[in-house]
This record gives sequence, C-alpha cells and structure tokens, in this order.
Amino acid sequence: MAHAAPAGYGTTLLVVTWVEAAIAFLLLLARVYTTWRITRHVRSDLFLALLTFAVAMASTIFLTVSIGYGLGEHVAADALLPEQISAAIKWSWINQALGIFAIALGKLAIVAFLQQIHGPEHRGRVLMLWGVAISNLLINSITIGMIYTQCSPREKLWNDAISGSCDGRRRNQTTAYFQGSWSAFCDLILALYPVAFFWKVRLSMRIKVGLCLLMGLGIIACACSIVKTTYLRVLSQTQDVTYYIAQLVTWNETEKWVVLIVGCIPPIRPLLMVLFHKVVSSVRSSPGHNKHYKETELHSYSQVSSPAVGSRSDTARLPSVLFAKRSEDNALEEGAIMRTTDIILSYEVAHQLLAHRAHQATTD
Repeated sequence: MAHAAPAGYGTTLLVVTWVEAAIAFLLLLARVYTTWRITRHVRSDLFLALLTFAVAMASTIFLTVSIGYGLGEHVAADALLPEQISAAIKWSWINQALGIFAIALGKLAIVAFLQQIHGPEHRGRVLMLWGVAISNLLINSITIGMIYTQCSPREKLWNDAISGSCDGRRRNQTTAYFQGSWSAFCDLILALYPVAFFWKVRLSMRIKVGLCLLMGLGIIACACSIVKTTYLRVLSQTQDVTYYIAQLVTWNETEKWVVLIVGCIPPIRPLLMVLFHKVVSSVRSSPGHNKHYKETELHSYSQVSSPAVGSRSDTARLPSVLFAKRSEDNALEEGAIMRTTDIILSYEVAHQLLAHRAHQATTD
C-alpha cells in the first residue's frame, strides 16, 4: 500500500505570516492616527516605522511567491519539479535578506522613539542606544552580503544543479549565528533599558508599571531572535531544502513582525488612554467626573514642582508621545502650574494641582 506524502507546512507559514502582517498594519495605522490627531508630534520614529513596514511587506510578498513555488513542502514527496525547487529557494533568500534588513530598521525606529523620553542631559544614554541599533544594522547588512557571496556563481545558491561551489556556506552559517545572537542582545537592551528608566521616574505605581510593561514588550522580539538562531543549523542542509529552510523562515518572519508590533504599541498609548477615558466617562454620570477625565494630559515635556505634589526633588520629566494632548480642555489656568516648561501631565498629577489651587483660593 502506498504511503501518503509527508505533510508540509507552506500553507501554515503563509497564514501565520499574513496574520502577523495584518496585526502590524493595524497597529501602524493606530500609530499614524495617534501621531497626527492626538500627540500631533510627527518625528523620525514614525517615518522609520513606515519604512520598516514597507520593507517587511516586500519581504512577505516574496515569501508568498516562494510558498507558491513549494517552500515548506518536502522534496522527497516528488511533488515539486526541479524548476519549482530552484524558484522557491531563490525567492526565499530574497525574503530572508529583506526580512533581516527590516528587523534592523525596526530597531532604529524603536531607538528614535526612545530618544524622545530623554532630555539634553541624557545625551550619553541616547548615543548608547543609537550605537546599539546602528551596530545591529551594520551586522545585519554584513549578514545579507554573506548570504549572496556564499556560492559562486551566485545562481548556485538556489540551483545546486549548475556547476560551481558553495564554499561560503559554513562562513555564512557562522555569521548568521553571530547576527542572531547580537540581534537578541540588542532586543534585550532595548526592552530592559526603558523599564529601568521609567522605574526611577517619580510617578504613581500604576502609571509606572503600565509604562514599564508597554516599553518592555521588546523582550518578545528577543525571544523570537533566540528561537530563530537555534534554527540556523538548517543552513547547512542540502537535502529536502525547501522544507528545512521554511523552518528558519518561519522564525525570521515572526521576529520581523514582532519587532514592528512591539515598537508600535508604546506610541499608541495616548490613543488607548483616550478610548479608555471615553469608556469610563460614558459609565460615570457625574458631570464633574467627565470634566476631570477630559483633563487627562496636556502638552509636550513638563517639569512640575508644587507643594501639593512634592518638593523640588519630585520634579518629573515625561514624554508627550506617551500622553494624550488635549489643548482644547486646558483646565490648568492662571498659575495652577507653578513652574512649567511645555506641560504634559498625567491625570493624577493634574488633579492634585487643581486641588492645591482650590485650597489656595479658599485660604487667601
């Protein structure tokens, strides 16, 4: 009795990567809306995120073409013609090269966003973060070069039937191990650094924990990079290549989209807060409550100092990109803020300042 052909997972890979792409697209749309309509601060991080998405989408389109030719299927099943195998591998390599580049661009976008939570006194920290992201870009670019120079002629990379040699396969694999490890390390740094930064800022514990969770989501990208690195062993496979390379591609795709996804979540915090406060306001019937929830956060960077909030040492600097801008509902008027530099306040801080102002008015 004939045995059934071993199952491939090209269809599964196709579904997974397009679901990830759809999630990233929706979050990117939310990020664009937040930037243009809420925070109203269009900066380089948004353009880098858009460029990352464009390169990542091109990569996924090439992957779709590769799957159409048979990527993810077993060569041993005799269901693929030699021309299909060559085409599947060719478009797969293009997909991987663009994916590696998109991952590096995604980290640049994250650093461009993190730069906005720092003042000029933190120049050294900002340079360190850019050094991490740029080093990742350089290493990823070198890895792409290694991919396309491992075989001579280059066509032998996807068509093993032609004469030539692929003496650079081992070198490419070694470079890929280093690239994967360094990429995971960079993800870890970019995830833990903002957590450490916000933990030292004088904020309510609820806001502090929320910001740390949002900014620390990059740890997921780190995990994806580690798993992908463990699959680099398939680069030395010469048998059933369409199946084994698809295993590596799966995690390369996941890391690519996860980097973009986790990079888009913190910037849409103002939108999430606006939606949350609208829901809360619809539940609360008191006009006073609705008024206070409209006074969520104000504008740009702040340095606030008040006896009701704390002494000079309690001064906090918070980024506008993490808070909703509601200039039309500016309730902090006529000296309610004692010392400001382009204000942005959380609801809790604004409420305390209003209470302090009311107390001063009754005692004067």
